[in-house]
Amino acid sequence: MIFEHGGDTYTVSLQRQPDGSYSATIGRGDLPGRPYTLQAQPIQNGGWLLMLDGQRVVAYTAAQGDMRYVSINGQAYTLTVPDQRQSRRKAAGGSGDLTAQMPGQVLDVLVGEGDAVERGQTLMILEAMKMEIRVTAPGDGSVKRLLVSKGDVVERGQVLLELGAKP
Repeated sequence: MIFEHGGDTYTVSLQRQPDGSYSATIGRGDLPGRPYTLQAQPIQNGGWLLMLDGQRVVAYTAAQGDMRYVSINGQAYTLTVPDQRQSRRKAAGGSGDLTAQMPGQVLDVLVGEGDAVERGQTLMILEAMKMEIRVTAPGDGSVKRLLVSKGDVVERGQVLLELGAKP
């Protein structure tokens, strides 16, 4: 998931662990992400009780269009989801970014960085609303960068991988 706040871009990656907790990584700009251990429980009034690296946090969230509103322990934040339409258009030509079309979880990643791919080849499989969604190559090319792993939770518009020109 990619968000903008205060002129900075943040990348958030969630991976569900076997015990029901999450491994969360939050990166700012081009800096490597900081890992967190996260447990979440819903509470009354639509909020969440979070244990973030052992620290108790109460969070409330709301979404409207490309805006995300978050209140953490009473401190309010407004996040923006960057417009991914331009990235999707680039991907149609065989290179660029491929994005998640709906929120879900990565069931499998079938390619690695540097792999050559052909138009229509399945690159990864997502699960969303109990459906399997195959993410396929829009054209011939190569995998420049994988941005998600098996088990990651993704949001609509999140960049999954970057494609480059055929080597």
